[in-house]
Amino acid sequence: MTRVKSILGQLLLLVVITACGNSQHERKIEFVYLALGASDVMGVGATPLTEGYAYRVSQDLEHQVPGTFLINLGIPGARIDALSEQVRLAKHFGGEADVATVWVGANDLVHGVGPSRFQSDLRQLLRRIQTSLSKVVVIATLPDLTQLAAFDATPNPAVTEARVQAFNRAIEVEAPYVSASIVNLFHNTSPDDFAFDEDGFHPTKAGHRHMADLFRKTIFERLGLQSLSNQSPQ
Repeated sequence: MTRVKSILGQLLLLVVITACGNSQHERKIEFVYLALGASDVMGVGATPLTEGYAYRVSQDLEHQVPGTFLINLGIPGARIDALSEQVRLAKHFGGEADVATVWVGANDLVHGVGPSRFQSDLRQLLRRIQTSLSKVVVIATLPDLTQLAAFDATPNPAVTEARVQAFNRAIEVEAPYVSASIVNLFHNTSPDDFAFDEDGFHPTKAGHRHMADLFRKTIFERLGLQSLSNQSPQ
């Protein structure tokens, strides 16, 4: 956990450095990709953090739409209420993204939030995103958290297959109301994808790569972009 805390402590510095680097080049903004989620969105589990799935998706979009910019609104440890605040803040500053990805629910589930409460909060979050930030939304389901190493070592009574399925049903029910496309991580990922050796919970570098491929495929299909012939660069 010490290394994880150290990584999280560097996130703000990473964002500042990235922003400064972009401003020096003064690239024209042609396409805005907004990524919402917790520490996974920030790249935790990948080395370097910019090998995280949101950064990889942004790189893939850049190949298709030069001038793509990533706005990463990930918050380490965030639950859905914190993401709603991020969306409210982004709305305050105006602007609209061409596509928004959302991966939320794992921290809520682990901390015992009920599925009905999660669904109600998700409904509000998705509608706020669609009405104020992006008309194109792509949301991921939860992987099978019960199979992750973190909960083999230290079982959590809140982490059950029934609860994971209930959270995923909430996602599947609410997504169509905002015409959101779904990335199915429950059926298309494995425990090995989330075997980051510091906590057995976050995606590994390979796991981030796999997730980027899944998100990219769905985003490209939704936007009518030509799929890359190969997976994201190693």
